[in-house]
Amino acid sequence: MIRIFKNTSTLFSAHFISRLGSLVMIWLMHRFFTENALGGYFFAIALTNLIASLTELGIHNPLIREMTLNLSQTRHYLGNTLLIRLVLSVVAYALMIISGVFLGYASIIVTMIIYLGLAEIVNSIAQLYRCVFRAHEEIKYEALTVVAERGVFCLVGGSAILLGYELVNVCQVMLIASCINLILSIGFTRYRFTPLHFEPSRQFIVVLMQQALPFAIGNLFHLIYFRIDAIMLSKLSPDGLDANTWYGLAYTIVNAFTTLPGAFMMGALFPVLSRAYERERDRLPGAYTFGVRWMVICGVPLAVGLATLSHQIAAVLFSAYTPDAVAKIATALLWLSGSGGLIFLTTVALTMLRAADKRRAFSVIMGTTALLNIGLNLVLIPRFSHVGAAIAMVISEVYLLVVGFGYISKRIAKLTETGFIFKAVVLSAVMGIGLALLKDILSIWILIPLAMVFYSGGIFVLGEFRTKFEFG
Repeated sequence: MIRIFKNTSTLFSAHFISRLGSLVMIWLMHRFFTENALGGYFFAIALTNLIASLTELGIHNPLIREMTLNLSQTRHYLGNTLLIRLVLSVVAYALMIISGVFLGYASIIVTMIIYLGLAEIVNSIAQLYRCVFRAHEEIKYEALTVVAERGVFCLVGGSAILLGYELVNVCQVMLIASCINLILSIGFTRYRFTPLHFEPSRQFIVVLMQQALPFAIGNLFHLIYFRIDAIMLSKLSPDGLDANTWYGLAYTIVNAFTTLPGAFMMGALFPVLSRAYERERDRLPGAYTFGVRWMVICGVPLAVGLATLSHQIAAVLFSAYTPDAVAKIATALLWLSGSGGLIFLTTVALTMLRAADKRRAFSVIMGTTALLNIGLNLVLIPRFSHVGAAIAMVISEVYLLVVGFGYISKRIAKLTETGFIFKAVVLSAVMGIGLALLKDILSIWILIPLAMVFYSGGIFVLGEFRTKFEFG
């Protein structure tokens, strides 16, 4: 368990720094570029990220799972998977450019897609090497690549913005940072784990694809669910690309904190859950409860705090905008705070399904969630613009939570305790009431630390900072 916390803290720190860097960059952009221009940037990010998911094809989790169980075969697995990735990357990049042109966006947006799309492709190749780091539970190497990439982007990209360069030039900097990420990933893998060696194996590729394709469908639905709203906003919202900006700014704030469930569950706990399911089934409920417990303890206060202070946070961060624009960002942040808290829990459910190799269930659950989200966006965006997209996200997360945990409880494992849920909810409610009473009196720079001290102190007094489950 010490390794889990070490890997989680390392990966979370790196990704949190990365997300904060992104938030700083977005803050700079909102001061130097128009809402319409920034909306085009958010659209280009969403489109390229969505299509880049085709290169993943559900391979990552089966690859980590197999390498975790057979570490001596790392070189063989990596070489064959890289061949698949290279072919898929060419197809995905072509689709990005074709989609940008076909959807009829301005040439400046298509140009951004060209650079951002290539950056996504480079990062997708680097992700294969991160699979090696996670399988070997040496998360520090992934953390180093994350910090290096985002550091280059923030320092060089931020300087470019301050010197008066355009958004396209910022996209070019993102491509350069992605290349640095790939170079470092290759170097760490080569000198710490295994040299790259191509020994094409038709049998291995067939077996891996048999495991990956069902997850590929689910992963595609998963990314559609998270990215389709930004694409639909620009076409369905009466506010056009401006709606992408208001939604994207609120989403960036929430996204800065939702790196924790990814780092904890997929980065650190996934190999443990995979081994427990395959070899030590009696330890699986404890490991599962351990994950749920910490995600509840962290996710509930985050949702309450962000929602309560949504207007104050938006007003401080985006003061360059008009009060009307700030209010629109704050309303989206209010709703997205709820979905952000729920993501902590739904990440546990999705990680359990992947670790237990429940491919069909994963695909069905993510497929129905994506369809629900698309349907809600079709109805809500034309009427409520970017706020409608945020509401659709919350409803979809609630559905995913109920269905995912229901399936896990019946088919995989049950929680060994639930008392921590009541403690987290009560403490978060008290914290939220305090923030509501004081938010018009004290600055958020005082309120946020006070809330953190109150909540963490309460959790400590209630005995939740303890080591209870032992598993390996």
